[in-house]
Amino acid sequence: MRAFRRVLREAQTRECHAVLIAGDLFDSPRVAQRWVEFALSVIADSRLPVIVIVGNHDPAERHPFQTARLPSNLHFLPATDRLRLDALELEVVACPAGDEPRWAAALRRDPHGAPHQIALMHGSMPTAGNSGAIEPAWIAQSGLDYVALGDWHSPQDWSRGGTACWYSGAPEMIMPRQQLPAVMLVVEVAQGQPAQVQSVAIGEARPPHNAPDGILHWDVSAYKDTASLLEALRAWLTPETVARIRLTGRWQGDAPLNLESMAEMLQPYCLWLDLEGAFQSERLQPHTPFETFLLERAQAHAQQTPNQADLYYEAAQTALYLLRGGRL
Repeated sequence: MRAFRRVLREAQTRECHAVLIAGDLFDSPRVAQRWVEFALSVIADSRLPVIVIVGNHDPAERHPFQTARLPSNLHFLPATDRLRLDALELEVVACPAGDEPRWAAALRRDPHGAPHQIALMHGSMPTAGNSGAIEPAWIAQSGLDYVALGDWHSPQDWSRGGTACWYSGAPEMIMPRQQLPAVMLVVEVAQGQPAQVQSVAIGEARPPHNAPDGILHWDVSAYKDTASLLEALRAWLTPETVARIRLTGRWQGDAPLNLESMAEMLQPYCLWLDLEGAFQSERLQPHTPFETFLLERAQAHAQQTPNQADLYYEAAQTALYLLRGGRL
């Protein structure tokens, strides 16, 4: 929510003439009504022309905007079409997801059109070994001033010929393991000149300050129980923290570390969290008559078959671990 607001506010601050959203405004067509109303409210409050096409995550036939009452400054283009905004001397070619057969013919400059002509497309460029829905040659042949691409999650330059062409990426970190930049693009189009594209950092998500690669290595050897370990980890988290925490060292607590449960307890204190177990557990000692009996049986079998002693001791330790709530 904050990221979306920042995009519109940044556009206002920079006195942008329009905002382009090249699909996937929503991650799914099944969106709670409050999220749709929030998006429409932020767009309406901006008072900027906002042009939205559909993506593969919010397809045309089920897009939340199809049945919503749209503000007058929102231009929603669910099918391949051309939009002319005479007040801006701007013409927009919409090439949304799901309408790929019509893209090649539509992606062209109209010699009788507006002075500034751009396009929005939602699809993939070719990657190594894979064809994409978009042909790079289309960009060079289009004669357009700028093509705004949607679908990929990182900013990438696919400019061809005299046409600037970019994926903007996402304004907030949506795939933390990839550590992608969270930006918006500011594009300046002037008649007869190449479009100028500037990347503007817009995301709040941050790794912990002592984990520049996004992985925080945490030695568990100093803690005697899960509660004290959780308390120490919480002190490093903020609502903007995105982190992979790798637990290292030797765990000496009697109760096993349940990473799934710990992650659930820590998640409310940060934006995104992943716990990795790279620690060793100290040998568990029996606390009950049943646990004592279990270890005695393992020892007896180990003495009878010395070549499998390590297997029996490991099995006994695994049994104690599971009995105390551990997970494999």
